[in-house]
Amino acid sequence: MDNVGLEDMFLETVSGQLAGWWWLVAIAVAVFVLRAVAFGRRSRRYRRKGRPRRARRRRRQAASRKSSAVPLRHAGRVKSAPRTLTGKAYVTDGDGIRVDGQEVRLVGLDAPEWDQRARHRDGYWFNHGRRVKSALIREIGGKRVRVLVEDTDDFGRLLGTVTCKGRDVGEWLVREGHAIAAYSDRYKRVEREAREAKRGMWAHAHNFDPRAHRYRKPGKV
Repeated sequence: MDNVGLEDMFLETVSGQLAGWWWLVAIAVAVFVLRAVAFGRRSRRYRRKGRPRRARRRRRQAASRKSSAVPLRHAGRVKSAPRTLTGKAYVTDGDGIRVDGQEVRLVGLDAPEWDQRARHRDGYWFNHGRRVKSALIREIGGKRVRVLVEDTDDFGRLLGTVTCKGRDVGEWLVREGHAIAAYSDRYKRVEREAREAKRGMWAHAHNFDPRAHRYRKPGKV
């Protein structure tokens, strides 16, 4: 066979191999393009579905962080438009009353629990909560009061400022040494005056913070 024939056979072989490779390359490119298109569709669909979920998750997390920062006594406070409630007061504990069938907690203060005791300076023990409740009953029990409702807590209780004959009952409790100023600064000055004058509970004990008592006995609100 002459040189011309060998050259023709070589060219035909190379051409056939190149043609086969081009087919493989074309198939690979087509598969790549199809996968890219499918991935893009899934990605857009994921973004459409995922964004609302992530937004809801962020809102829940923010709400959780905010609620965890609120003291248990007034946990879950829901802001609402202020309103007033009037009626006879029935005392339930040192800082709680019932008015017109509604449970009301006095805001800006915290009174001893009914089972909270403290050691007297002379060494004997006495009950804080019972004394405070008795004092509140003598002051407003059965009398007509006005409640400026500010919030509502998780337990459905109204949180507000209570007045009787124009006098702020919460301020009176703190001034007489029957409660401490808590959750706000509105009665801080009055509490300092009661401490210095040794009124009420301050005449018997250095500290009767109800929050410490509830911490030792979980479940109290």
